Amino acid sequence: MKGGKHVLNLTVLGWICLSLMTGCEREDEKEAEVPLPAQQLETFSMQHTEAGVKKWHLRGESSEIRKEKVIVKNPELQIFEEGKISITLTGDKGEFFPTGKQKDNLYFYGGVVGVNESGTLFTEELHWLNKEGHLYSPAEVKLVRGDSTWYGIEMVANPDLETVKMSKNRFKLYPKDEEKNE
Repeated sequence: MKGGKHVLNLTVLGWICLSLMTGCEREDEKEAEVPLPAQQLETFSMQHTEAGVKKWHLRGESSEIRKEKVIVKNPELQIFEEGKISITLTGDKGEFFPTGKQKDNLYFYGGVVGVNESGTLFTEELHWLNKEGHLYSPAEVKLVRGDSTWYGIEMVANPDLETVKMSKNRFKLYPKDEEKNE
């Protein structure tokens, strides 16, 4: 009987080990399903023009070119209006879509900051919708102008941050910060 118990315990132990190994193989299979980048680049830079006019310039620490998009690490985007930088955006990760329905749109994630003469924008997710010519964030946005602070969600804004619309607004505004310096 004592030997039988050991056989039973070893059989159970064997099944546990086999289950663990099979589980590990399944994890490896899942990781293998993630598509590998077609190309990886250290330092990345590109610009977009329309009718010979520069609209934006995107730089990054590195990039991975995937089937339908380019993933950029630590992106910096400068959006131009009338030949001048309207806003500079930075984030932890960016995505650019060179083709399809999202053609020329850019998406920024993680610690997104937008800076221009009108103020500074902070959020965790920001989209540059190129065809529409505006910024969009589904996440909470903090917009700072001088001592004034404005919070909201579902932001839609021009790149110069002069026209901004948000839902669920909370703010502390000072008239001196909303006046334009002429």
